[in-house]
Amino acid sequence: MRQRINLYWPEFKPEFRWLNAGTMLVVWLLTLLIIVLVTMRLSTTVQKQSAVLNQAQERTIQLDEDLAMAKSQLAERKPSQALSKELETLNLSVSQKTLLIEELSGQETREQAPFYQALNGFADVADASLWLTRFVVHSERLSLYGKVNDPGALPAWLKRLGNATYFEEKEFEVIKLSRDINQDGNPNGVLSFELLSEPADQDGEVAPE
Repeated sequence: MRQRINLYWPEFKPEFRWLNAGTMLVVWLLTLLIIVLVTMRLSTTVQKQSAVLNQAQERTIQLDEDLAMAKSQLAERKPSQALSKELETLNLSVSQKTLLIEELSGQETREQAPFYQALNGFADVADASLWLTRFVVHSERLSLYGKVNDPGALPAWLKRLGNATYFEEKEFEVIKLSRDINQDGNPNGVLSFELLSEPADQDGEVAPE
């Protein structure tokens, strides 16, 4: 059978004491003050975070509007004529060099023929500012037809061409230059040229445009 044993000395025995009304009021006021302070702190934090969130949303909206405007301007922007012309020139130059490489590859047995010697010479002096549209190689006669978008490139190209083996003793008796005209009647900055060792006729080997 269990028995409760009291180990307290009489003077240490616990006693229940009721708080008076004043003490209770102070406790309740302190508790209320703590709750109010915590609530205010949380409210301030929430307001700051809300302000930051609103700023971020406004910034996002502004960025979306700027992006949409940039896309619209990019879609409406017309291609640069200078860049288009440069791209066309580069494409023509690449096509010309590719054609020459294809013609020369596997043709070692015909390297001594005038036509292929001329092709070798043209390949050695290829210039992005100048391209041939047609040429005639027949015996001692040589006729070149082409275009150039830099007038200064033609003399330099002719000088390099004259140093090539096949063209060392070739001389052009006729040189013709003319400006290309757009559909609106204005020059487009490209010059057409004809270089003839003598007046051209229908004989010879012709490289198509």
